Amino acid sequence: MKNKEDIAIAVWCRQYLYFNYLLSEAENDKVHKRISKDQDKGKIGVTEEDLDSVGLIYKSTKDKRHG
Repeated sequence: MKNKEDIAIAVWCRQYLYFNYLLSEAENDKVHKRISKDQDKGKIGVTEEDLDSVGLIYKSTKDKRHG
């Protein structure tokens, strides 16, 4: 990951997946360690404010398979 935005998005996604029971504890730890490694390597700090600026937009579209 190259910048603060990438790290913040990765952390946000990891949290979302974990808190919605889509990652196990072990998977969460593995992803957390990998993100932390990239963060430390790039000396990139991420604040709560940075995480709060990340969001997800769901745009509903008509499913072509179900008309």
